[in-house]
Amino acid sequence: REMNTRDRTRLIVPLPVSLSFSGCGRQSAAILQTGVDLHPGFPARFAEVCCAVNFHFLKSFVVCNVTEVEPADMMWCSSGTWLRTLLSCAVLLCCVPAFGRDRWVVQEQRGSLLMYSEFEVDTERMWAELGEVDSELSEATGIRATAGRVEIVLFASRQSYLQYLSASVPQAAARRAIFLKNGEISQIYAYNSRSLVVDLRHELTHVRVHQHLPYAPLWLDEGLAEYFEEEEAARPRSSRREAVRWKARVGISPTLSSLERIRSAESMGAEEYRNSWAWVCFLINDSAVSRQVLQNYVRQIHRGEAPGRFSEYAAAENSDVLSRANSYFRKMTIPLTFASSEE
Repeated sequence: REMNTRDRTRLIVPLPVSLSFSGCGRQSAAILQTGVDLHPGFPARFAEVCCAVNFHFLKSFVVCNVTEVEPADMMWCSSGTWLRTLLSCAVLLCCVPAFGRDRWVVQEQRGSLLMYSEFEVDTERMWAELGEVDSELSEATGIRATAGRVEIVLFASRQSYLQYLSASVPQAAARRAIFLKNGEISQIYAYNSRSLVVDLRHELTHVRVHQHLPYAPLWLDEGLAEYFEEEEAARPRSSRREAVRWKARVGISPTLSSLERIRSAESMGAEEYRNSWAWVCFLINDSAVSRQVLQNYVRQIHRGEAPGRFSEYAAAENSDVLSRANSYFRKMTIPLTFASSEE
């Protein structure tokens, strides 16, 4: 369809093809003004192009000309530094065989979850595992899945994963999996490994936390992800449980106040992740009272309120809850069901 070149506020895309790229220097992908969905088929490196792109639609072909245009003719991303109208569904027709739908051996959807995989995967098991995360997270904390779209992109190897993400998401190099938020779309990227199920459970927990809450304390966000990454039956045998229990028995217990002072995930090491897990474990499993305090805290954040630091909130809600923590850490009892927690 021919495009009116005087009106660059709309991009008319007549082809029923959906392509995507990871954002230029940002962690989010550009969304076309037409609302065309961008799916994980588009090579990330092309997004590094920094130029004014003038699209002309002539019959069924697309000609992409790099031109000099007036600033008023450009439409930029919210950062003010990148063009928002970098692509249409047909700009790189020649790239479709290599980077389009043929790349994905598996393409499945369950509700708002979409899975793209470069390799054969036991999708039934994956859907069951992710469904278990949603069910347990809701029961334990009140954090519920939303209708927001979640794209799960699985790569056959670490090399393929890094090739796709390293330019736009450099922190992916230090992780087996990563969660990104692109507007209303949540994306999970991971590669095939023995810990793939654990990685996906971990990242989906992050997705649900950020879908349900306008913000979340870092220790709570990471603690929940660490807790729910393990299947229920594996939690009583967790290596973290033994480490926390033996340290508590010699007088070294995780301190919530120190976790609340951490401002970025980059400042967290193995001990901080383990301690965040321990506090979530305590709040969920110690008693119905401790679990209720956590749920009330989550509910206030969900409503847009600012309950403050959890340590202060919990002390005001029930002064006995936090005083039980040290005793719990020395035992680290993790029942197989929430219902079996001591009242």
